[in-house]
Amino acid sequence: MVDLNDYERHVCEIKRYAFEKNIPESEVNKVFEECFQLLKISGNEKRSTSSSAVFKYTLLITLLSVLCGIISYNHPPTMNLLMRNSQNFIYPGMKFFRQLAVPILDIYPSITEWYDEWCLLENPYFQVADMDCQPCNSVHSIPDLSGRNISWSLNVALPFTRSKSMRKVTFIDLVDMYTAYKKVFDEDSGRITSNNNSYRVINDVATNRLDLYPTPFKTTHITWRMNRMKPGRLLRKLFPKPAITPDWWGQSTEKFVMIDEPKSPAYILPNSECSNVVLRCGSGERLIKLVPSPECQQECRSSTVLLTARQTLWYNWWYWRPVSLPAVNSTSISISYLTSFC
Repeated sequence: MVDLNDYERHVCEIKRYAFEKNIPESEVNKVFEECFQLLKISGNEKRSTSSSAVFKYTLLITLLSVLCGIISYNHPPTMNLLMRNSQNFIYPGMKFFRQLAVPILDIYPSITEWYDEWCLLENPYFQVADMDCQPCNSVHSIPDLSGRNISWSLNVALPFTRSKSMRKVTFIDLVDMYTAYKKVFDEDSGRITSNNNSYRVINDVATNRLDLYPTPFKTTHITWRMNRMKPGRLLRKLFPKPAITPDWWGQSTEKFVMIDEPKSPAYILPNSECSNVVLRCGSGERLIKLVPSPECQQECRSSTVLLTARQTLWYNWWYWRPVSLPAVNSTSISISYLTSFC
């Protein structure tokens, strides 16, 4: 950095020299202006060179990415491999960045509001071209693997259930949790969806309690979506991470709680962010029908399982589109929890 005192001294010396040689002050000022102009041009050239280098590198990376995309798209085996496993490799790495973001989000919680906005509309007609459906082709039923060691490197399309001594989560538990942390839930996850117009926000669920005031036909269905960190942490107190979850799986921020009266009609379970999905029945019971994904409907068959309290259903979203149906002779409210892992 130039010393301003030296700069001032040199300027005074130049002006003194010009005075001794009878050089007009206007000429001296003109020389100074020309020097400043040269310095300005030199700085612009450096910035231009730097911008040009950045543009060239960006263009090169873009061209290489497009080339790799074209090659993989025209080579079905490579495309299928990437589509099945890309999330499983990406999200564990992203888990590190999510942990780095936690202190920032604690200081500026309003940032998470942007994550709750949908940037893209889901295309219901999208299908993966030439998807390999062989993994689900051999699935004819949904086995109960309670008490067994699970090898996660086997058939990724194999759905299964597990029963364990997890705590039962009832409608009262949900209401108590909401009442204890009402401000957090109202601010960060207050909206719900329902087939009953009386329920539009989560406060309606706690006020017009279905366990105390059931509807005449007992057909109300409510989906409560959580997509922010604070309510997600609170929900883990009721629905902790399953113990058998692999260490390399990262849990999605998005979570769903489904509340169903005994005769709540059939509905498709929400699409999850990650492909490895866990559906847990906290209380009550529901029939879950696993329908093959549109790409695999010609090769794979549907399976149905009765999911009861303290049971979990594990499935892969790439191969299955679950439908929740009312269980025969059910008399109690069903509480279901859905989360996913990448």
